[in-house]
Amino acid sequence: MTSIKKDSDPLGDFTEEQFANLDESINTLDQEDKRWSYEQREEEEIRGVKIPFRRLRKSPLEIVNRLFFFFFLASFLSSFAFIYSKNPWWFLGYLVSAFSCILYPPNRKALKELIAAWPNVEDLIKNRSLWRK
Repeated sequence: MTSIKKDSDPLGDFTEEQFANLDESINTLDQEDKRWSYEQREEEEIRGVKIPFRRLRKSPLEIVNRLFFFFFLASFLSSFAFIYSKNPWWFLGYLVSAFSCILYPPNRKALKELIAAWPNVEDLIKNRSLWRK
């Protein structure tokens, strides 16, 4: 029975020097764990700080892509104003035509895919505006 207890005690054959090394290793691991958790908290705090327009700072290709997108939106909206200035009845037809194209289910699905493919457009449309602080 005593041989079973002796075999089941993994620290039974340790010397004082090995216990000191083990204690030192445990302390070192505890310090590393505290340092690591401190660094993780700092990173989370840094990530938690909201940098304005952080998602708008991207590569030159995305900037050009975004400029083309805004140019498209501006020209589309200005076309409504231009048509209205020419003839209000044509404006009404233009408006019905535009909404019928948007509300047609295959086009609506394509628009959703297009919006999902463009970075940050969904955020700009949903709740983040360029003019809000």
